[in-house]
Amino acid sequence: MASSLPVEVWRGRVVACLQLPDVAALRNTSGTIGTSIITAALLVERIDGSLTRHSLTGLIDIDRTAPLPFTYVLRVAYVLEQGSNEWRLMRWFIRLAAIYRLTSANGLPLVLSAQWLMAHLPSKTAFHRLPDAMAIYRLLGHMLTYRGTSLALQQADNGVYRIGNESFRVVPYGNLPGGHLYADGYKRTDPAIRWVDNWLFPPFSTYLLNMVLRRWCNEEGVNEMMVLYADIGRGDPRYGRLLTSAITEDQGIAVDYRKDGGNLYAADATNYRGAILSGFRPNETVRAFLWMGDGRIILYTTEPSAADAPAPFAQRFPESIGAVRRLLRPFGLERDVMDRGMVVG
Repeated sequence: MASSLPVEVWRGRVVACLQLPDVAALRNTSGTIGTSIITAALLVERIDGSLTRHSLTGLIDIDRTAPLPFTYVLRVAYVLEQGSNEWRLMRWFIRLAAIYRLTSANGLPLVLSAQWLMAHLPSKTAFHRLPDAMAIYRLLGHMLTYRGTSLALQQADNGVYRIGNESFRVVPYGNLPGGHLYADGYKRTDPAIRWVDNWLFPPFSTYLLNMVLRRWCNEEGVNEMMVLYADIGRGDPRYGRLLTSAITEDQGIAVDYRKDGGNLYAADATNYRGAILSGFRPNETVRAFLWMGDGRIILYTTEPSAADAPAPFAQRFPESIGAVRRLLRPFGLERDVMDRGMVVG
């Protein structure tokens, strides 16, 4: 009965509904279907579908040089179907990494090579030894550098991880005390991170974004400036809302973290927030970033000045200032920052 089904039905309806391990098993065990239907070309179609679904087209790709080994495209297809929101967060990181020149001279897309995958992912178990967000970054990190240092994810025997010159640990959910700010919404696929003892990040993906914005932002050829400073005051309720309220993707991406001195029970922990206003969407080449902490709001941008001082600030940095206004306006802080802040760029 199975052999009487047209090839198009197998490919379009049957195989398309199967999980990748089942597809591989079917290829290996079915004399009827086997290699004639479940081919590398079929998996490339599946890979392209995943790239489109995750909005990764142009950011990540495979080596499409023929002939494509089946085991290679099977691995790529598998990892692209793991996780959920983790790939969405990674596309933001990749775009920022390109703006900050962490990618090679070839730029984007980052090509997942057969040689690396075969050496480092001999089985699907190898992928799942790490939380999904970290496993996904591991696929890409070895293709990034900062000032000549590889940004590959490395793991030590004592539970410490390293990316470049930065070390961190995973904070398991069970270590967070009841009622902790980061306990609600904790994801084992994207776990909390302890960095340099004093700093706590709610997920690994936020830690990655913060590293790009604050630590890996001075590559040669990157011209980023602090251009605006405003001291609102910690006690201002509008500032408190800006620091803790959800923001939409149209406004930006929130990068939240806290300083607790290494004590998860600290009652006097200080919360910080970064808001990535531009540079993470398709075709954006300017990165604008608003840092918030200790009552202050500071704007950093890679946008070249369109006019010299004393031209109006909005005329000098129109893209960045427009993004700042969109974020601050709902919190009633637009005039305090834009009209009364100190222009430093």
